[in-house]
Amino acid sequence: MSHTEPAEPQAEGATPVATRRISFERLRERTDELELLISGLLAFALLTLPPRLFEAWVGSELHAEGATWYVLQFAFNIGVGLSYALGFAFVVHLAIRGYWVGLVGLKSHFPEGIRWARMPAMGEASQRFYRSAIGELGDVIDRADRTASVLFAGTILVALTLGWMGTVGLLLLIPATLAGLLFEDSERATFIAFAVPYVGLLIVAMAVFVLDKLIGRRLQQAQPVNTLERHLHRLLRVLSAVTLQRLGAPVQFALQSNLGHRGFSAVYFIVIFIALVIGGAQIVSSASFSVLSRYRVMTSEAVDQGLLSAHYESMRGPDDAMLRYPMIPSERISDAQLRLFIPHRPRLDNTLVSQRCPALPKGRNAAEGATAAMQAVSCLSSMWAVTLDGKRVDLGGFVPAERRDLGMRGLLGYIDLQGLPSGRHDLQLQWNVGGGEHGVRRERDYRIPFWYLPEAK
Repeated sequence: MSHTEPAEPQAEGATPVATRRISFERLRERTDELELLISGLLAFALLTLPPRLFEAWVGSELHAEGATWYVLQFAFNIGVGLSYALGFAFVVHLAIRGYWVGLVGLKSHFPEGIRWARMPAMGEASQRFYRSAIGELGDVIDRADRTASVLFAGTILVALTLGWMGTVGLLLLIPATLAGLLFEDSERATFIAFAVPYVGLLIVAMAVFVLDKLIGRRLQQAQPVNTLERHLHRLLRVLSAVTLQRLGAPVQFALQSNLGHRGFSAVYFIVIFIALVIGGAQIVSSASFSVLSRYRVMTSEAVDQGLLSAHYESMRGPDDAMLRYPMIPSERISDAQLRLFIPHRPRLDNTLVSQRCPALPKGRNAAEGATAAMQAVSCLSSMWAVTLDGKRVDLGGFVPAERRDLGMRGLLGYIDLQGLPSGRHDLQLQWNVGGGEHGVRRERDYRIPFWYLPEAK
C-alpha cells in the first residue's frame, strides 16, 4: 500500500508533496548512512589523487611552453586544489558524523541524557554554565547532525564550483591555444582568444546585477518593468547555462538563505581561493629542500656553491623531479671522460631563440637529417657558457640527446679529463650570461663539484 504524506504549505511553483515519487521523511532516515558512505569513499579517493596528479604534471609541463604550459598549470591547480580541499572537508565530515553516531549510541543507552544531579563535584554555578552552553544530549545530537549535513552539502557545492570552473577554463583555454598557433605571436593571440569570451561572461554577470537593481527601483516607483525583465531573464538563462546554476543553485541558495548571506559568501569564496592556491603551493614546496627551513648556517646560498643531488644522476630522487639541472653521472669520476648532459627546457630556452639563433627561421628548427642536429646543437650551445676549473669547454662536439630515463631532451657530450690531477674539480655552467637578475630570462648559474679519482678505476 502506498503512503501519502500530509499536505504541507507549498511555495509558488513547487511540486506538491502528494505527487512526489519519494517521501522526504523516509529518505531523510537514510541520509546519514548515505553521507557516511559517500564521505568515506571520496575522502580516500581524493587524498590519494594529488601525488598522481603531481607526477603527471611534472612529466608533462617540461615539454610545454607558452599557452600550453598555462593550460597544464591551470588543470593541475584545479585538480590538486579540488582533491585536497574536498578530501580534508570529507574527513572533517566523517569525524563529525562519527561524533554524532557516538552521541546517538549514548542517547539510546541513556535516554535521560546528562543527569546533572549525579555530578556532585560540579558546583551549581558551573552546572548552569555548562547547561546553557551545551544543553541536553538531544540538543547536542541535533547540532552535530545539522553541522554534518551543512558541511556535506557545502563541500558538494565547492566540488561543483571548482569542477565547473576547471571545465569552463579548459573549454576556453584549449580552443584559444589552438587559435594562437595560427599567429606568429602565439602567446599574445592565445591570451586575446581566451580573454574575449571571459570578459563577455563578466559583462553578462554585471548586466544581470545592474538590471536586477534597476527593476527593483522601477517597481518601487510603480513604473513598468516588463521589457527589462524579459532582457534580464534572457541574460539569466545564458548565465545559468554557463555556470551550471540549475545544479548548484539549490544547494547554494538553501545554505545562503539559512546561514546568512555575508557569512556564507565569505566562507565560500575563501575556500575556493585556498583550493586554487594549494596547487601552486605544492609546486613551490616541491622545488624547496624544506618548507620549514631553519638553516642559519648551512643556508641555500651555501649549498648552491657546494653539492646538490639534482646535478648527479646517481643521486637524483623523486624530490629532484622539478629540478631540471645540468647533470653528470656521479660526484666520483674515475673515467678519463666526463659525461655531461645539459637539459633543454622549452619554456626557458624558447624565449632566447630569436635572440641567440638567427639561423632558425621564425625560431623553429625546420631542417632535416644531420642539418637539424647541427642547428639544434649550435642554437642551444649558444645559450650556455661552460667552464672546467675556469677553462672554457667547447660544446661544439656535443650531440642532441633524448634521455627517456630522465624524461628530458638536451645536449650530451664528454669532457676530456686526461692530465687533470686527482681530487676535486669544479664544472660551472651559466645560462643566458648577462640576462640580469630577475624574470624568466635571468642569468642562471650551476656549479657542479666532482672528485676525479682515476686510481679508483
